Amino acid sequence: MPLTRKPRIAIMGEFSSGKSTLCNVLMGARPLLEKVTATQLPPVWLSYGPTDAYTMGLDGVAYDLDVGDLYSVALETTEYVRIFMKSDILRYCDLIDMPGISDPSMSPEVWERMAHLADGVMWCTHATQAWRQSESGVWSTFPQEMRRNSLLLVTRFDKINNDSDRAKVLKRVVQEVDGLFADVVPVSLLKAMKAGNDEAAWIDSGAQTLCKALFDIIHTLIDEGHPEPGDDPAFPIQPEPADTAEVAQSLIARAFERLMVIRNTPVIKVQPRRVAAGERLLRTQRPSGDDGPAVVSFSDDAVEEEDALLALTRAPRSK
Repeated sequence: MPLTRKPRIAIMGEFSSGKSTLCNVLMGARPLLEKVTATQLPPVWLSYGPTDAYTMGLDGVAYDLDVGDLYSVALETTEYVRIFMKSDILRYCDLIDMPGISDPSMSPEVWERMAHLADGVMWCTHATQAWRQSESGVWSTFPQEMRRNSLLLVTRFDKINNDSDRAKVLKRVVQEVDGLFADVVPVSLLKAMKAGNDEAAWIDSGAQTLCKALFDIIHTLIDEGHPEPGDDPAFPIQPEPADTAEVAQSLIARAFERLMVIRNTPVIKVQPRRVAAGERLLRTQRPSGDDGPAVVSFSDDAVEEEDALLALTRAPRSK
């Protein structure tokens, strides 16, 4: 059954693997996000909506939180921080920014107790030491069904100096994680952050490929996911409408909207040449309205004339 809520994508990886930078790339560099990623926090669950926040305590009680006071959150007594804000990516999915799995100052229990809430994962691994045994060991504990809904991002890919070495690293990683992720995406997140509105730089950074892979994951989850008891009403294919006063038309939003158009465009199938009542579909005709592709009717004379023209085009040419 389809998901009855937005997909939840966790951002994971070892300490200093680029998770915070990925979060900023996806969300846009905003003052609130700088506080989130610069503070030692439990998992931060980001959702679309008017700016608001609360903490969920380990006692099962939700506590109001001033979004400007994140430094006051007690790691020892908080399960997660929930923050609502208006950002393009959150119109399509929720993000859960997890602490680093190898952070020596934080128990693994801090992120382990939240892992079950995620539908998929974007796992960041540093290109110069990609897919360490410690990462493989942690990932092997995740449910097998999550693998096809998760991406491995080889971050800081620009730190590898030449094309030959980049190709070797990517080939090795792809072989080692075969079947463990839906896709492996090399990306330079710092380049993506600096791209601004420069679409060529955005594409060169690998961010456009990342957008496409994430879009596919989100809609796989929407189409094939399994609802949970108490979930919200069915989440439609169309994302929440953007508030143009507060949401910038980011490059990731542009990419998603193009992909959405492609995904929601009906596929026009070419019907057999002879159909009932002489009706046939023009190959060049676009769908119109909500009733599907328009069908054009030909008179018998028009059908015969068309058949004659087709016969001429198929006739062998004289030498």
